[in-house]
Amino acid sequence: MRFDYPSKTRDDFLKEVVSLLRNKRIEMKISQQELNHRLGMADFLVTKWENGIRTPLAYHLYCWADALDSKLTIVDNTSSEPI
Repeated sequence: MRFDYPSKTRDDFLKEVVSLLRNKRIEMKISQQELNHRLGMADFLVTKWENGIRTPLAYHLYCWADALDSKLTIVDNTSSEPI
């Protein structure tokens, strides 16, 4: 049995997630520098993530969401309920 899965790249996923986290940061009026401090990360790392210069690991995405009082969830494409 062969499944036809549309070709996706790592950037397809990351662009959407990073965009959501960036928008949440802006909504909360938190600067990139403040977020770096909350995460205990090097200066300008959040800037590099948001501009696509560096790629955050899954752990970094988890911590980033947590620092914004949020969490990442996996949602089935056929529903809008978290699983």
